[in-house]
Amino acid sequence: MIAHLLHYDPYNELNQLSRRLFGQPDARPTPVRVPIDVREEEDHFMVEADVPGLLPEDLEIVATPERLTIKGSRKAAKDNGTLRRERTEYSFERVLQLPRGIDVTEVEAKLDAGVLSVRLPKRASDRPRTIAVKAVNKAPEA
Repeated sequence: MIAHLLHYDPYNELNQLSRRLFGQPDARPTPVRVPIDVREEEDHFMVEADVPGLLPEDLEIVATPERLTIKGSRKAAKDNGTLRRERTEYSFERVLQLPRGIDVTEVEAKLDAGVLSVRLPKRASDRPRTIAVKAVNKAPEA
């Protein structure tokens, strides 16, 4: 895991090895940081997250008018005599504060080739609108 490599802890590695050797499996999923991109379009926000190897049932998305929460987890494959295991269980949670309210009834999420895309439409009241300027026909004062 990239996130795991960035925060390498040799003592953690020794503890994990000790647990495996002496029959104390580490039951805690490893937390990871899922990379995301957030874009603002005229009428919606778009959030994209890299979640390789996850299926739609591995993900949970909760949207409120001001916040988006994306949770996910991956279970480790059953041990079939693996000599080295680096593809462990992990879980993540990302909470994004949105600068403007969203219409939670219209939120859409799609998973394609390991990329989760969440479309968050802005509330109609928060969308920019162009105001027409009306001319008032008044006689100029003398």
